[in-house]
Amino acid sequence: MLDYTNASTIYLSQSEGNDHYSGFSPIAMLGGAGPVKTMDRVMDMLWNMRACGVLQPISVKIMGDYYLEKPIKIGFEYANGFFARTHKMKNITFESYGDARSKIIGGRRLTGFQKDTFNGVDCISLHIPEVKAGNWMFSDLYVGGKRASLTRYPKKGTLRALDTENPNPTIFTKGSRWFIANKEDLAQIDDVESTIVSYYHFWIDEHSPVESYDRETGKLTMELRSRFQISANYERNGTMDLHYYLENVPTTFSSPNEWFLDVKNGMLYYIPEDPDTPIDGLEIYAPTQEQLVLVKGTADNPVAGIRFRNLDFLCSKGDYKSMNRFAGDPDAASDEGFAADAQSVYDAYGAISFAYAEDCAVTDCSVSCVGLHAVEMHCGCHNVRVEQCRMENLGGGGIKIFGRTVEEPAEQETAHCVVKGNLIRNIGKRFAAACGVLVIHSSHNEISDNEICYTDYSGVSVGWVWGFKESTTYGNLIRNNHIHHIGMGKLSDMGGIYLLGPQNGTVVEGNHIHDINSAHYGGWGIYTDEGSAYITIEKNIVYNCKSQCYHQHYGQYNTVRDNIFAFGGQHLIRMSRGDAHVGIIVENNTLITDGRPIYDCFDDSFKGAVLSLKSSGNRIWDVSGRAPVMVQYQENGAEYALSLSEWQAASGKDIGSVVAEPIDIEMDRVNRKITRK
Repeated sequence: MLDYTNASTIYLSQSEGNDHYSGFSPIAMLGGAGPVKTMDRVMDMLWNMRACGVLQPISVKIMGDYYLEKPIKIGFEYANGFFARTHKMKNITFESYGDARSKIIGGRRLTGFQKDTFNGVDCISLHIPEVKAGNWMFSDLYVGGKRASLTRYPKKGTLRALDTENPNPTIFTKGSRWFIANKEDLAQIDDVESTIVSYYHFWIDEHSPVESYDRETGKLTMELRSRFQISANYERNGTMDLHYYLENVPTTFSSPNEWFLDVKNGMLYYIPEDPDTPIDGLEIYAPTQEQLVLVKGTADNPVAGIRFRNLDFLCSKGDYKSMNRFAGDPDAASDEGFAADAQSVYDAYGAISFAYAEDCAVTDCSVSCVGLHAVEMHCGCHNVRVEQCRMENLGGGGIKIFGRTVEEPAEQETAHCVVKGNLIRNIGKRFAAACGVLVIHSSHNEISDNEICYTDYSGVSVGWVWGFKESTTYGNLIRNNHIHHIGMGKLSDMGGIYLLGPQNGTVVEGNHIHDINSAHYGGWGIYTDEGSAYITIEKNIVYNCKSQCYHQHYGQYNTVRDNIFAFGGQHLIRMSRGDAHVGIIVENNTLITDGRPIYDCFDDSFKGAVLSLKSSGNRIWDVSGRAPVMVQYQENGAEYALSLSEWQAASGKDIGSVVAEPIDIEMDRVNRKITRK
């Protein structure tokens, strides 16, 4: 008979199991053999085996779908009993049983809907007693594998504020708790206090419940302070002006895939996308859990060898407010919170979370319909891999890797992690500023062979030090990724690949990047932001970008070589600021334009004022048939446009570049064809 000493597989079935069974058989038999019912029982068995010195690798086979009543917790901090202090959880694989993939679900599937009418619109409805009783509240709903839309007002477009708290546009980090609305705009909304106010500006989106609304003055007070300054009378390409809309508005309930939750009466209303779909054929989930899996050891006792394979993870909450004070109003109360993180929803957690973990993996899994990030590797992670996974319809980002700053203890270091061969798409559905892959204070990671697309912000973001200060982000490899349809016109200041701060040994190689579209400024293919340094950017193909294919804000000693840059919306290459050192070396690139200038040098560095830009051996072509314009500028009321030879003579910044029609656009090294869309 199988027991702890001679078994390597534990079977778990929520529907057919029994925690009094042995757990070592997939079917119930005489003698007590059969699958267990709960993950708690599985954890008890694993801890007992390890505590008794039974150390063989174990597979936990999950039979059918498993609905979580609490997150799956693995590691020292979650152990019960004395033996956790001396035995680590290691070498355990969680996977589906048989050919059908099992689902790990952090919510409930809602059934029992009836045909109904709400706000004069045909829909389906469900009475949920727990909601009416105040025992369950959710602000996410997932139908048919994607996110359903909260009602909003106005249905399209945005509203403008008349005035705001702290309107001074020179104090960028001075947030606001209130603004003055046009009373006529909100006259038809009966219960403004039950709505959520949302707005996009700069590179973030902010969301806050409404605390109060004065119908006499139009003063709308938000529960959460805005992270950055908002104004009703200042324009910076529209990025500071408060263009807002309200969500969770019952009177606008009217469109397919919209939902509204009447909390007072415990009624959920939903309009199916296809009215012909049978009600019982709809898969409708509402979340109950914030996270699905937490794998966490300690600095002196990390978990090791924990793997998740061939599983589908879905349904978690997206309720989130930022408590990090970075770039916030220093006068704000520490427990007040902000309506957004300063960038990239960086402080939010993942549905699957690793910390103090080594040699762990998530492979051949899907993560969908979660409220925030799909997977995070937090402090103390080494050699954690996420490979061949599908991540889509996410409220936040795909994968976050977060380590330590130079001031923090060495045991918090996160390094040598791998993100490879994944599909990450349709993300940022609740928090638009989320990234496909976000790397903060972490080194020697590989991000390769992924497809990242249909995001509202950057595809891959690496680095978290502004300026030339010492950084723990270095030695990262970003290679052979297909990154496309980034931005979608909602936010500004983004890149298909975004890099920040000094990064010795970081290489950006062989990536295929196209269709980058910002709301206002800053739709860039590859973007080296403040203080980016010592980065190699080579053999990439970048095209169809709203702003430029490559942009450097300021930095030093970055090499940009053997790339193909084509069809920037304004120029091909931009330098926002020059310094008295070499900023970028642009060498042996193929630069293709359609009448727009090649370079945009904000500080007229082409005239020799600084040494920031050096170029050589580039092949330049304008498909419009005209001679390429290298730079275009105004001086003393006159406009100038310099050809290649004029640029070379005036600046002394180019050696050996030529105007020549590209012969081999479908190059062997990238095996992709540039097309003008």
